[in-house]
Amino acid sequence: MAIQLTQKIVQQFQLHGEKDYPHESCGFILGQWTNNGTEALEYVPAENTKDENRERRFLIAPNAYQQVEDEADKKGLAVISIVHSHPDHPDEPSEFDRVHAWPGFSYIIISVAEGVATQFRSWRLEADRSSFIEEKIIIKGNN
Repeated sequence: MAIQLTQKIVQQFQLHGEKDYPHESCGFILGQWTNNGTEALEYVPAENTKDENRERRFLIAPNAYQQVEDEADKKGLAVISIVHSHPDHPDEPSEFDRVHAWPGFSYIIISVAEGVATQFRSWRLEADRSSFIEEKIIIKGNN
């Protein structure tokens, strides 16, 4: 399986990670399922509502998630990915990420070093929730 991203979506979530630094940024990617995985069509930033330790944790309010699901439904799309940044840490899921993740989504993690987005990877949680598997990323065009 692979997730197809556009250069525009990559730029949007990287800029969001840089803007929210030194706190974790978070957001959603709306898209559709394909024969080989998913195709991203829109990035929707979310607010990190975590009260404490926002440098290492993020929280998306349940009503914000519901609003994005409703928006996706109206457009005939689905939430295919949850995106968040790791300020001054690698683009690898933490144990905290694993415990709080849901199978079925792509999880894009952006490494933001000293305020600059340096790299990102996508991960999928195993169905038994035991670990993440790195997911192939295909970047297409500028739209």
